[in-house]
Amino acid sequence: MGHRFDMRSMASRCCPSLKFSNLQHRVDKIRCPLPMSTTAAADTTIRHTLGGEMTTLTVGSEAEAWLHRLVPDLLDSNQLESIVSYTDTQILRDVPEIDTHVLRTNLHASSAALGRVMLPSLVTGVTPSELPDEAHVLAESIAYAGLDLKVLLRIYRSGQQAMIRTLSEQIELSASEVGQTRELVMHSAACVADWSGTAVEILSGTFAFDRDPDPAGRFSRRRETVRSIIAGSPVDPAIAQMRLGYVLDDSHLAFVLRLEDNASGGLPDLERAAQRIVSQLEARGSFTLACGHRALWGWARTHRSPTAELTACLAGSSIHAAFGLPAHGAAGFRRSHLESLATQKMSRRIANPGRLVLYDSIELEHLISQDQESMDSFIERELNGLLGADANAVRLRTTLACYLDSMCSVEATARELGVHRNTVRYRLERIEQLLGHQVGSRRLKLEVALRLAAALHN
Repeated sequence: MGHRFDMRSMASRCCPSLKFSNLQHRVDKIRCPLPMSTTAAADTTIRHTLGGEMTTLTVGSEAEAWLHRLVPDLLDSNQLESIVSYTDTQILRDVPEIDTHVLRTNLHASSAALGRVMLPSLVTGVTPSELPDEAHVLAESIAYAGLDLKVLLRIYRSGQQAMIRTLSEQIELSASEVGQTRELVMHSAACVADWSGTAVEILSGTFAFDRDPDPAGRFSRRRETVRSIIAGSPVDPAIAQMRLGYVLDDSHLAFVLRLEDNASGGLPDLERAAQRIVSQLEARGSFTLACGHRALWGWARTHRSPTAELTACLAGSSIHAAFGLPAHGAAGFRRSHLESLATQKMSRRIANPGRLVLYDSIELEHLISQDQESMDSFIERELNGLLGADANAVRLRTTLACYLDSMCSVEATARELGVHRNTVRYRLERIEQLLGHQVGSRRLKLEVALRLAAALHN
């Protein structure tokens, strides 16, 4: 057969008392087995499910026990790698069109993942209804390579034959003591047929979607991948990059674009704005994902921090943009996006935020406003006597903010406000009377409270 995994040592572990002799033949084709005769009391019923249909096979209790010992050995990393390598070799021989670096790599990953998922069904008899991501990636890469569905079908037909040969040889070598060799051959063949049939049925749909220029299935998988990254779930970077068409091992700057509530336009307008932003940033690549019909999530591969100059990309539109900060890798992809969402949320609460809002301009407000009740209490405590919408309260808060920004210089504050120095001194005296303490004694807290009040407090 040409494969190298150690079936004799594996079989000796499954049936220690078995004495080996040379096989007279190899099983290359599964023939219809003779009717089985086992007592009902000793039999175990194993059902095989394919496409919603269920067939029932019966294997004896000794055969079932043998399968329970066999499966862990098959799943041993070294044994599984040998089986996968043999299967891949047969597939590449039968389907030479996929003998490229990318397709060989994806084939090997798919074969190994399918082995880990499917081999346990030799015992349970139940074929999993979902395939591992690696199987979908292989189908996607075949579609991207311009190969048709027949190639995918030939891969699974060849893989099915290789796996049946492998399991049949296992049975011929080590199951003769059980006395149910034909039963086990038929049972394993039925399992493999279920695996292959189920996989082809599922992946045919995947393949069809990936041949479509705007596939709903592909969009759903891209959204699922993005949501997994954002949620902090474990994600295989290679699979994520294949699905997104976007390199994760880089620095990412995330942004959110949205149309004004009553503005006309749609996703095409948002996509064009995203392209202008990416071009302005001179990014190495980009990725966008629609979020409804009036919002767009975007990422640009760049180390550059966003600046107000990007406002020009939104000129003449009804689009608002919210940016995170650049950060590296999948974790940076996530963090920058969460920052852009926080920026968007804050921009809806801030008075006159402008069309473009940057995270570093609202970070303090965002962090403190996570606890609304505590923030309100802080503002009211620190600005006691200065809150209110009347002209006098607004004038006192404006004077205090300017005074603090001017490094507590009366002269600089007077110049900035365009009033006499004595007017500033009078207002500061009144402010300290209302606060109940000197301005300098709680300068930092006053600055934060004034900033929050100006931006958020109602």
